[in-house]
Amino acid sequence: MSGAVEEGTNSGPSRRGWAVESVVAILAALIFLACLGSVELWGKREQRLAAEVVDTLESGRWLVARIQGRPRLEKPPLPRWTTAAVATVVGRCDEVVVRLPGAFAALGTVGLTYLLGLRLGGRPLGLAAAMILGTTPLFIAEARQAGQDVPLAFFTTLALYAAVRFLEAGGSTGPRRPLAFRPWAILFHVALGLGFLCKGPVILAIVAATLLPYGLIAGRARAIARLAVDPWGGSAFVAIALSWPLPVWLADPNAAGVWVAEIGQKTGALPIVHRERAWFLLEWPVLIAPWVVAGISGVLLPFRRDRGGEDASIWLPWCWSIGVALILSLWAVAKPNYYVPCLPGFALLAGSAWLRLDRRAFGGDRLRSARTLLLLQWGIWSAVGATALALSGRAVGAANPGWCALMATGVVIAGVLGAIGGRRGWGAAAFVPSLAATALAVVIGYGWVAPAGNATRGHREIARAIEESVPAEVEALSFFHELDEGLWFYLRGRRLEAVPGSQPRYNDAYDQIAGRNSDSSAMAPGLTARSKVVLADWLAREARAGEYLLLREKVYRVLGEQLEGAATPILRESASTRNGLVLLRLDPRPSRAAEASPARLIR
Repeated sequence: MSGAVEEGTNSGPSRRGWAVESVVAILAALIFLACLGSVELWGKREQRLAAEVVDTLESGRWLVARIQGRPRLEKPPLPRWTTAAVATVVGRCDEVVVRLPGAFAALGTVGLTYLLGLRLGGRPLGLAAAMILGTTPLFIAEARQAGQDVPLAFFTTLALYAAVRFLEAGGSTGPRRPLAFRPWAILFHVALGLGFLCKGPVILAIVAATLLPYGLIAGRARAIARLAVDPWGGSAFVAIALSWPLPVWLADPNAAGVWVAEIGQKTGALPIVHRERAWFLLEWPVLIAPWVVAGISGVLLPFRRDRGGEDASIWLPWCWSIGVALILSLWAVAKPNYYVPCLPGFALLAGSAWLRLDRRAFGGDRLRSARTLLLLQWGIWSAVGATALALSGRAVGAANPGWCALMATGVVIAGVLGAIGGRRGWGAAAFVPSLAATALAVVIGYGWVAPAGNATRGHREIARAIEESVPAEVEALSFFHELDEGLWFYLRGRRLEAVPGSQPRYNDAYDQIAGRNSDSSAMAPGLTARSKVVLADWLAREARAGEYLLLREKVYRVLGEQLEGAATPILRESASTRNGLVLLRLDPRPSRAAEASPARLIR
């Protein structure tokens, strides 16, 4: 690995040099921890995780949680376990508790990125990479909502950090020193195992796609092979990785089919219909915004002949960020959040490129082209950031022009200060204003602007309306096929039960490959022609006067004919930006009862 390039060594800054690190730590804490509970659970993935946590706490199902009335086998349990454990300790389960593990994982990932930068390029790279990661919107947005991707990013970064330390201690040449490098080998495998419990074998693909080509290019293939086959570390990985899937598979042999369907759906190995995201590489500049110039320069950096004394270590972040992006471009489904575990590698790559441009622009070379690229980077930061923040209120349906203007102004000032700092030789410290502007935008955006969208994007208001509309003695509400999982989180006083036969056994993808759902004549997402028969049979099975049924509004538009004369709408959302809901009271009276008691509209 290369040594430090400026003040400080691979071991860290000097005693007088902790001021910048302290500022970065404080601003990062604001970015990832401030106002965690101000926004309701909007995202589908965090709604699902929150519903799993609620089921774990209320039903005691720690091995396999149930949501939508069926076992949730698609995702491993470590984020759920961690969140449920935190909720048990603090004695409550709200938005802050649900998001707290992911926020701390984000802080840990930023810290590990800094440490990796120290090993690969010294203190300047550590600081630059940490601040680039902490100002990347994709990473911030994912870190501030519950999910699997940011914990996976933490364990991926931890595994690669352990690999780098192993290579330093053991090396590919010289006598082996087991006592020096074995702890890093064990840590490497433990991190892989914990990452496996976050999101399955994808961590193995990311780490392998990073280390294998890097080992070949850097001449460290033998050392990496020793790392991979370390007996103590390998045993730890197997024990951790199989601690959940093995007992689940023994309890339910169909679990293996669910996992195969999940992997086959994402990679395209199985012919399962899904909303595909093609041309992932064309989306890549958006995923790394606003650090587009530094990112593209980093892509080209290993291939430049004028890299001076830089060694092959640049290939580690290159393979991590660009190599994995190339693999994702081959998948049938490559959503933006899949790239989150690669963002620390991108931050290291972009930081290396930015520092090189900075040295060539304001050091001995004084290249005009390098200065132009740096000014272009800060111009993109200011223009893209200011525009996005100025329009953020409109995006969530909030009228907060003053707060939005303040956020946009902060970003522009940070861009100007960054450009001035580069000309005055600030080095990596030129990123500090951008980190401060990001912290300001997070506090204002999440604390004042975004909460205005809770009424139309969240489920607290509709849960309150349902509580007011349904008699207190009614403990259970029926639902057809599926609802947004956020309702489980906010409507905890009622039991939600699926109409028998209306939902898949595990999920729609599994039923498709298992042949349980061969009807491809879809009337609405998740519905088939058989749905009308299922609903009609359920309504006719017995008198259900006084019972209540919840449907998605788009499902109600399709199946409304089946409910005429049997149900009266009493709640119907009309202005929701998510899946709207309809609450019906089942009643044997004719359909004109609906005219006598019109549904209450929730706007």
